[in-house]
Amino acid sequence: MMAQTPNNASHKNTPAAPAEHTEADLPLIDVWSRTHPKYRIRATVLLAVNVLLFAGVGSFAYWLRSGEWFAPSTVGYWDQLMHTFGGVGRADVSLSSLLLDPINVQDVPMQIPILGLLMAALISIPILVAILYRFWSSLPFIAVVGFLAVMPWLAVTLLGSCIIASVRPFQSKFRFVSALAGLVPAVIYFLLAWSGSTEMIVGKIDPVDRIKFVAPWVLAIVAAAIAFALVLTIARIVDYRPGAITPLLALMFGLPVAMFEANIGRDELYYRLLASLAEAHFTDVNAAQAWQQAARQKWERYPAPKPSWEAVQQLEAEKWLFELATDLTPFQSELTRHQADITSRCDWFVQHFPESRYVLNALFIKARTLDTRVDTMAFRRSKWIRFYDDFPSETSRDAWQLIFDNAHGTPIDAVASLRLAQLDARAGHVERALSRLARVATATLAVSHGKELDEGTAAAGALTKALARGAAEESLGISMERVTIETGQLHGLITDNRDPIYGYEPLTGHNRNVTGPAFGLLDLDTRHERY
Repeated sequence: MMAQTPNNASHKNTPAAPAEHTEADLPLIDVWSRTHPKYRIRATVLLAVNVLLFAGVGSFAYWLRSGEWFAPSTVGYWDQLMHTFGGVGRADVSLSSLLLDPINVQDVPMQIPILGLLMAALISIPILVAILYRFWSSLPFIAVVGFLAVMPWLAVTLLGSCIIASVRPFQSKFRFVSALAGLVPAVIYFLLAWSGSTEMIVGKIDPVDRIKFVAPWVLAIVAAAIAFALVLTIARIVDYRPGAITPLLALMFGLPVAMFEANIGRDELYYRLLASLAEAHFTDVNAAQAWQQAARQKWERYPAPKPSWEAVQQLEAEKWLFELATDLTPFQSELTRHQADITSRCDWFVQHFPESRYVLNALFIKARTLDTRVDTMAFRRSKWIRFYDDFPSETSRDAWQLIFDNAHGTPIDAVASLRLAQLDARAGHVERALSRLARVATATLAVSHGKELDEGTAAAGALTKALARGAAEESLGISMERVTIETGQLHGLITDNRDPIYGYEPLTGHNRNVTGPAFGLLDLDTRHERY
């Protein structure tokens, strides 16, 4: 008994063995769990590589909207960023505006998978980095989305996604579940983006085509889930060593770029940007409010007794008309700058993309830009600043001639033939003008026949038809009915007014045996202020 006492005492004084930790209490293994310098250096280098690759993804996302590769270097970058960040609920800065401008998915359906894969990369990579590299490592990727892709609200959404996926108590020991939980805020973001674009879509397109505006976001969510599964499986196989994300990130960056280059092309983007800029420069403007404000300010500056309000309004209207009609006023100077800007961009496009399907379109935009004038009579009637381009200028002849020589049997051919006929008739080449008008009729018949063929084969190859792009000139919005009416008017004016003695001289003003400039009826612009 005495011999056992020390043993008993010793047993009583021995501290109890610590309780074993459950699997849920153990920290999850990640890339930084290995403290050996070799692994730390490898993890740091691969993380830097991932950031650079992801910066390429963000830059590509911004390029698809602007044609600029590096957002911070663009003029007005911070204003644009704040405009996007503050534009909650506005359709023009919603995510779905990416589907409409500059490349509309209705016109270029192949943009759907490209945008879907691109958005999948933008939302999945930061979440995967947060899971495998810990939350703080995802912050550079979130910054890329906000500042390089210029999607600040998506960046805020991804911040919440990464917290849910990698920070306790939200983090799950099953990493795929954590990734799917982190995907929920992105799904909500896509739903809000769709709701912000309904006013731009509903009522303007066929209900069947609305699927095209949902498909990119569905594809992005599905592709992100697949990326989660692949990367997390690879990471588990390699026991969470560095390098699981890099191959898939390279693939998710390279695949949309390769698809865009192979199926759409850079010329598509730069042409759409050119067309959008030309439309913005020469869109009709309602100047009634500005004109009234200017007149009110002028009337209030007069001392008592003030002149009549109607007299001040009339004076201000005459001032605006003078500025609209005179070449040296600020408004006309702005119009001239816009014309020079668009024509130089058209020349740049033709030079850099000589094989593009949009070369003739660029020449068409250039010619119309050179023909653009301000309708001062419309301002006098309605206080709207309107533009017109159906009274061609001699400066546009070369562009119209290039179109005439290379386009046959298309709407753009009909417009070029009509404008050249107008220029030729004013120059005294009436017979040549009549032959060009005959070509307008031929082009109109060819366009009508082409539409009948398209309707006859609409049922064949539904998938091919769904992914095919329309004719290049469709983006120009040419009204063949208007072209036909103008052609008939010019043809009737020429053929019905040949004088038996003076011939076409009253119309053209040429062949007159007088010195000095000669003018005919065709030289008069009916919408000019001095008509």
